Amino acid sequence: MAGNKRFEQSDFNKYLRKSKTLEVKTQGLRRSDFLVFGLKFLDRSQGQDFQDWEANKILSKALDRISGLCSMTLQQAISSQIVTIYGNGLPPNSRFKIPQNLPDDTEWASIRIQGKERIIGFIENGFVFQVVFLDKEHLFYPSIKKHT
Repeated sequence: MAGNKRFEQSDFNKYLRKSKTLEVKTQGLRRSDFLVFGLKFLDRSQGQDFQDWEANKILSKALDRISGLCSMTLQQAISSQIVTIYGNGLPPNSRFKIPQNLPDDTEWASIRIQGKERIIGFIENGFVFQVVFLDKEHLFYPSIKKHT
């Protein structure tokens, strides 16, 4: 039985990567007009995890919200009252603690998903929303209940 000649004739050497041929980007992300998202600082020890949000049917809503925000600037997201900037340091009465890998003066922000559900993080370089916490109970910035 004859083998497949196509593979016998292939020159595999042309697919080998030669040293120092890959350009490494050291400048990080290029400036964007639209929001982008990072999970580098996600703290799984506070708030909830993705599995919890999926079980409570929040995760798909959160991803829809993030998808929509990816076509908005930070200013548009703030004007639309989807993103809120809280300022430096934790809000008063917050049930969360600042993770050790973040400075105490981090300028916190949140994304409103629906009702009480929020994604908490901070804005980096003016356009990267770094997710830190998933907060389904609005405990990062608890508010006083009205009309109860």
